[in-house]
Amino acid sequence: VISFVPPDGNFTLMRYRVKTSALQMGFTPPIICTPTLRYGSSMTGASAIGSSNTTGSGSDANISGSIDVKVLARSISTLFNMESRKGSMAIEDVSVAIPFPRLVKTANLTVNVGQVLYDESTKVAKWTIGNLDEKMRPELTGTMKLDGNKGPDENPPMTITWKIPLSSLSGLAVGGLSVTGEAYKPYKGVRNICKSGRFQVRCSY
Repeated sequence: VISFVPPDGNFTLMRYRVKTSALQMGFTPPIICTPTLRYGSSMTGASAIGSSNTTGSGSDANISGSIDVKVLARSISTLFNMESRKGSMAIEDVSVAIPFPRLVKTANLTVNVGQVLYDESTKVAKWTIGNLDEKMRPELTGTMKLDGNKGPDENPPMTITWKIPLSSLSGLAVGGLSVTGEAYKPYKGVRNICKSGRFQVRCSY
């Protein structure tokens, strides 16, 4: 039981942290992200994007690449549903930040759900999906052109943000709320929201 005198305005009553060991052994995220990156050389007048077995080398070879990112909602997750509800779990405000290697000169990206914006100055693509459920199959595809005749030696991780109302990672919930010393009947409401925090996906090529 926690007894307190609420101040005016918004305030934080309590903070807690779930042990990292508990998350590593039993946490199943509600989202699956599968990125695929391919780099290869293409001779002038020919295209060999995404091929690992290419011919030609030297200054005449141009490096290009392809990207494919799939995002799915898991049917089973270790998140706790704080209230009974019908239907599948709805994930809100889903977005994916995709940083490209510094050698990428241009990127041509398309998506089948939401919208994507690529900033050439920062070399980061922001894919805004919105709400996501188990029936949706969002996918991002595109091609890239690189400077030089070598593939990138870096592959920055992608960052996914999302939130799920009425869910909790730890299962900790407010069992009841009592207000004393007031003549009026106050409104008592508790709402749980699970947010992604720093959720990163590493990809290899």
